[in-house]
Amino acid sequence: MAMHWRIYEGILQYYTLFKVTLEDGSYEKYFLNDEKLDSLRTDIDGNVRVGVKIEKLKSSNQHQKTIWYRESLNEPMKKIHSRILGEDETFDIVALSDDNVHAYVISDRENARQALWSYNIKTNEFEKVLFSHPKYDVAGVIHNNEGKVVGIYYYDDYQHQYFFNQQQDSLTAVAQKLMPHAQLYIVSSSRDQKRFLFSAQTAEQVPVYYFVDLRNQKAGAWVASYPYLVKTKLSEPQKFEFKASDGMQLNGYLTMPHGAQKPPLIVFPHGGPTSRDTKYYNPFVQYFAAKGYAVMQVNFRGSEGFGNRYETSGYFEWGKRMQRDVDDATDFVKANYPISKDKSCLVGASYGGYVALTEAFQHPNKFNCYISIAGIADLKALVEHERRDDYFIKNIVQNEDSNTIDKLTEVSAAYHIERIKKPILLIHGTKDTQVDRRQSSDFYSKAKNKIDIKYVEIKNMTHHLDDAEGRMETFKSIDEFLDKYLQP
Repeated sequence: MAMHWRIYEGILQYYTLFKVTLEDGSYEKYFLNDEKLDSLRTDIDGNVRVGVKIEKLKSSNQHQKTIWYRESLNEPMKKIHSRILGEDETFDIVALSDDNVHAYVISDRENARQALWSYNIKTNEFEKVLFSHPKYDVAGVIHNNEGKVVGIYYYDDYQHQYFFNQQQDSLTAVAQKLMPHAQLYIVSSSRDQKRFLFSAQTAEQVPVYYFVDLRNQKAGAWVASYPYLVKTKLSEPQKFEFKASDGMQLNGYLTMPHGAQKPPLIVFPHGGPTSRDTKYYNPFVQYFAAKGYAVMQVNFRGSEGFGNRYETSGYFEWGKRMQRDVDDATDFVKANYPISKDKSCLVGASYGGYVALTEAFQHPNKFNCYISIAGIADLKALVEHERRDDYFIKNIVQNEDSNTIDKLTEVSAAYHIERIKKPILLIHGTKDTQVDRRQSSDFYSKAKNKIDIKYVEIKNMTHHLDDAEGRMETFKSIDEFLDKYLQP
């Protein structure tokens, strides 16, 4: 048995594809990445057909994303599509047809929302739209167990699936009949569609995976994502909509703890920033609610899934308009819900951690405390030292000249320590490969003799807190900090 592995050639600075034989561990180079492409995509048979390359144009500060393709496996890759990031319409090949002539492309052309299109590679033409939602972006495509595209999925408060054939769609109907009050989606199915798995979640229960065997007329629970919480009654996120101070319509969620009267508020902005919050189970949100806190999440501008204007209005607005959306959402919730008006803490991870640290000096008295988990204290250092790809380009700086980058100090906590008045907790893992731990450790070194600040460095923890011991230490540190600064 052999599998394909993508290895980063550190010396050569590009990815190469290897074929690995699992029985004996032997491997051989499978695809020579002569064009130094940043990512590769295969056809249904596992052959490399598509590549993506992002590079800065020599004549300007613009970045170009180029799609490469080869019709024959004996031919070199050729360019088939190019666009300027942040300007031209999006173009992402997510799958290929059986004959490798047509591509499934997610693009925001024509309707300013991400839709799924059929694209003819030979003629370089869009042929027809396969699915477009009037309000939400297409998030991705659904493959069957043979690798063929059978549908799409998008998110409103939960994930929703749309299948191109009735037989596949009937599985959802069967699952919904079994769990009429649950939010669910199909996870996997057998080739004959007689057996399948689906995920279901209710407002008060963690996600559980169920199996259905239509041959033998059997169905039942298979495994829970959080088995120890299956019998725990969760706090339900309630959606709210509001107008930001500049008039833009935004949305978010407020989770109220059971039985609490005017609870303290945790403001918990998501990471990304081109991510988004939904009603799905969030361990941080439910943890805070279980401790008696109300939890606010906001899909500030720059969040994905709501169309072009919603997302692109957040480009280059780190510490500016996106930050103000968090403030506006906080003010809206405090004015319209029965929560404490004078007890609140801003807690965030990754970009959310950046929001917390930036708020600490921009509005030093708005919250009682701030917690940054794997957050960013020095935006200038991040842009200067990290590889700048689609993520950074679209969301931080429009140009990369020295004056523009120097101005990032205006929205970086590391340069405004003297303005911070409230306590800060920093948490960072030593194995974080997305945000260098020095973002926290260097900030702590500069600030420790000037402000009330604590730094917890967790050995071997990654950016995503996927180590059990590290996650336990994270929650323990947060708990102690909030008990000290937010409880009566």
